[in-house]
Amino acid sequence: MTISAYWELDPAAEPQRFEPLAGRQLPGIVKSQRGPALNRFDYYAQVGSAAAQAGFSGLFIRHREEADESRVIAAAVAREVPGIVLVPEFPASVGSAVYAAKQAVSFQRSTRNRLGWAIAAAEGAADRRRSGDYIGADDLGERLEEFLTVARGVHAAQPFTFEGRHFAVKDGGFADPLNRADFPQVFLQGEDEEDLEYSARQADVHLFRASALADVSRQVETLDGLGKRTGRPVAYGLLQPVVARPFADEAQRHAERIGAPAEALVGSYDEVAARLADLAGVGISHFVFRSLPSLEEAYLVGQHVLPRLRARLSTLRVAA
Repeated sequence: MTISAYWELDPAAEPQRFEPLAGRQLPGIVKSQRGPALNRFDYYAQVGSAAAQAGFSGLFIRHREEADESRVIAAAVAREVPGIVLVPEFPASVGSAVYAAKQAVSFQRSTRNRLGWAIAAAEGAADRRRSGDYIGADDLGERLEEFLTVARGVHAAQPFTFEGRHFAVKDGGFADPLNRADFPQVFLQGEDEEDLEYSARQADVHLFRASALADVSRQVETLDGLGKRTGRPVAYGLLQPVVARPFADEAQRHAERIGAPAEALVGSYDEVAARLADLAGVGISHFVFRSLPSLEEAYLVGQHVLPRLRARLSTLRVAA
């Protein structure tokens, strides 16, 4: 099995990294005419560069209301870091599906098709209202499907007409050269049956939350059955926190120091690679890894865990 490994960049995490402190005053005798030499976007580029150098397929950029816009981060990193795929996460409430699709194909043209779309899981009603989104919970799934239907439609056909409850377009569609760019690979997520049904109809990759091997296997089996009914192939992925060190006790100490979540894979490089190989064995082909501090951990996981994982999977293929 060939796997795709992404490193996760959370723009709200580690705010001390190249983020000037608001309201900080220099001593009165000091007169500085220069701003800071580096800013937050230099940090994002460093994480992207670390992911590329350490052998990751791409950078997965989380959607955070309180932080920089994920799609802007992706565009900035794409100009600094060649080669890797950029997968910004964003909600289906971002606005016009047609305009979002046009932004995507322009990104694809500028980066030689290195963009993915990760649609963020729906937030609670209060969080949605804070960002100006007053749609009811019962309509979230329908809006998501209409958003992707319209975005794909204007990319694939001309003229394209669609009339829905949330999006509508008449005689639209992209002309040459915009229609020559690839449409982004679409990542959806969620564990509910409704989420899996949406992915069977719309996703290229479905991302599960990290959980026990048996739970992941059951979710993959369920989505596999739904995908066969729709006739669409869907790949399976996992949002996986990981803490790995040469020895398991070192990994455990670091996990405690950073407050790693309970679902994190914690252990030696060999132990973590073995557990990831088990997950690949039940059908997971896309892994989105995260840990803190993000920059340093990207190098450790990429340089020590990924080669071991790929070697294990290569051995399994030969044995089969």
